[in-house]
Amino acid sequence: MGATLRAHPTLWLFRLLWLIAPWSVGAAASTALSACESTSARLVSIELWAAWALVLTASLVRRPWALTVVRVCAPAAIAIAVGSVWAAAAWGVALSASAAATAIAGAVVAAAVALMPETGNAYVDGLSYGNERRMLLRVPFFVGMAAVPPVWAAVVAGTGGPLVLWAIGAWAWAIATTPIGFVAAVFGTRALHQLARRWVVFVPNGFVLHDRMAAHQPFLLRRADIAALGPAPADIDLDAPNLLDLSGNALGPVLVVELNGDVEVVPRTRGVAEVVLVSRVLFCPTRPGEMLAEAARRRIVR
Repeated sequence: MGATLRAHPTLWLFRLLWLIAPWSVGAAASTALSACESTSARLVSIELWAAWALVLTASLVRRPWALTVVRVCAPAAIAIAVGSVWAAAAWGVALSASAAATAIAGAVVAAAVALMPETGNAYVDGLSYGNERRMLLRVPFFVGMAAVPPVWAAVVAGTGGPLVLWAIGAWAWAIATTPIGFVAAVFGTRALHQLARRWVVFVPNGFVLHDRMAAHQPFLLRRADIAALGPAPADIDLDAPNLLDLSGNALGPVLVVELNGDVEVVPRTRGVAEVVLVSRVLFCPTRPGEMLAEAARRRIVR
């Protein structure tokens, strides 16, 4: 409970925004559902309340799985808000402009706060104990631009689509889409969850780089072996020997750590996995300035 109370202010802001979501997004959805048959409207309303309760519960648990739940569901609230406004207009239900704007704005702000780096770091740092501290790594460029949006859409559609079809009594479509949606939701959620398990872990004798998308095993960079830590030069040679690039061309400043000796790493490649010796590592935390500040507090060379 103490760790929860000491959570970052952005996490508390998200909890507050999600707590009041029934009076913004929920109100718009309720207005739109008033045009539906009573049983269908009641079932869809129950599904929305269940999703809201799931995210609210996850927001109170500082763990990577909770971050995945929040970052999948919070942006989905935007789709629900926009869909409710559109449905109300299409079905001729009276929804005031202020209510529509409040619903969309509330969903957008909540999703934006959920996606903030500070929010993500607050969730994953819940795993830390003792003198540890965890900080997320940025999503690789190609993964973030080309893979995450369609996978997220598949998870949301695969979960919500069949439930709505069951609620409105479209039995044939519901039966056909339920197994497809289940598979899409399970595999899509597993894929997205990998992004919530990529981090830097500060430990008493240095820090660990934990990125199974780039390396088969986490590896420790000991304080005694670190010669320099700071922003990577713009003209750094990516083909240089003993250099390992974990940045994934992510958008944002890239840090480089230089070692006095070599560390053994098993990079993920398309060929046979093999151990390589590296003396320089490129990586991209979501908050590089805060990462360097933490390193300075721990007297790790910058």
